Amino acid sequence: MNKLIKSLWLISITVLIASGCASHRQAKLTSASDPVKGIAEVEQRMATAQQSQHDVLADDKYSKGSEFLAEARLALKQGEPSKTVMEKASIAKAFFQDAKKIAKVRKKSAHRILKARASALSAGVRKSDALVESMMEIDDDLKSETSQFSKLLSPEDFSEFQKEYLVLESKAVQYTQLNAANQAIIQAIEYDADDLTPKSLRTASLDYKTAINIIAQSPRSPKVYKDSVQESLASATLLFDVMNVIKGAKGTPENIAIQIVKQKRALGELSSNVGKLQANLKTTKMTLQEKEGALIRTEGVLKSQKEQLSRASTQVRFQQAMDEAQKVLSQGDALVYQQGNKLIFRLKRINFKSGNAVIPESSKKLISSVDAIIKKLDAEKVVVQGHTDSRGSAKINKKLSKKRASAVAKYIASLRGGYKITYSGFGESHPIASNETSAGRATNRRVDLVLSVKQ
Repeated sequence: MNKLIKSLWLISITVLIASGCASHRQAKLTSASDPVKGIAEVEQRMATAQQSQHDVLADDKYSKGSEFLAEARLALKQGEPSKTVMEKASIAKAFFQDAKKIAKVRKKSAHRILKARASALSAGVRKSDALVESMMEIDDDLKSETSQFSKLLSPEDFSEFQKEYLVLESKAVQYTQLNAANQAIIQAIEYDADDLTPKSLRTASLDYKTAINIIAQSPRSPKVYKDSVQESLASATLLFDVMNVIKGAKGTPENIAIQIVKQKRALGELSSNVGKLQANLKTTKMTLQEKEGALIRTEGVLKSQKEQLSRASTQVRFQQAMDEAQKVLSQGDALVYQQGNKLIFRLKRINFKSGNAVIPESSKKLISSVDAIIKKLDAEKVVVQGHTDSRGSAKINKKLSKKRASAVAKYIASLRGGYKITYSGFGESHPIASNETSAGRATNRRVDLVLSVKQ
């Protein structure tokens, strides 16, 4: 048995044992035998949980429910036995039930600030991945500041969080009202609108920014921003149509292309309805996708095989990295383990001075040793996560953990590993041991390096 096969076999056995040991409460599903209906039931549970903001009030249980629901969907898609699908769905439902119970208790102390968050959600935050990410960052700060909603916000902190959710609400309105115009401008720039249609591009860009500013001033007053939004969409639609004319007949001057568009509109050959801009953009995108469709289908099997080999290769690399870490790093200094498709390097002894974010010279050797292992893994991204114990205020701990994570990230960047580095601070919000003992607090004071590798 060669080394690669042996490594894969050992990893597979380990995963099977780990998964077999896990046990979770299961909730009874309305449909006891139909996996499609079972998943639909749990999906409705998740939608209700989102509307009730359980994803922030009881994020641990909600996240677990989401994970098991995703596993149930995947199991159904891959044709696994109905029993397997239903088990995962019933575990997901149980987690959503637990989230509801926890949220009911916590909501009492958070209902006022949650109104501001609910307004942002109603404005369409979930329609944009970037906005969802921003909301999650605010949510993390809120959970940290309130110690998972066990205490009330001060009036000053309440005001700050309210402002952040109001800004998020404004951005959500801007996105829902003007994303079509923004996408038309982006697409035009990709097709060299700066050179081909500079006047139309400038007009569309100015109208878009004007509408953005007006919405920012009155995000809850459609009557105030309606006209500016329509003007932005109209100029973006004209830009889109003019670009299409020029793409169809290369070399056409912008002024001639504008006249052609106006003539086609007058003859009814081209609609000036700004409401169709989003549909037109989708059609253009779909046309490009259709041209690539045959190639994608042809490469489908090869891609699947390549992905399987890539995952296997990643597992082997992770195992090799963990083996090397055991040789190079003492368990007292660092712990290395796999979590899904990530590899975690838990640095236990950076030895920051109390309240300080300067890395001691004695600890830089540990970071350098970890960096040397990471370089061999062909890493794509490393997220540096800072954590503290519960001594001191949550707000100060949050800032301190972020500063420490930033210091470690900057030092790693100076080692020129060739991978992307980001950082975040979680303060005392993610303990892995009890803060009631000195040993537990020492364990909680840590820096985690969460590593993703190139596939």
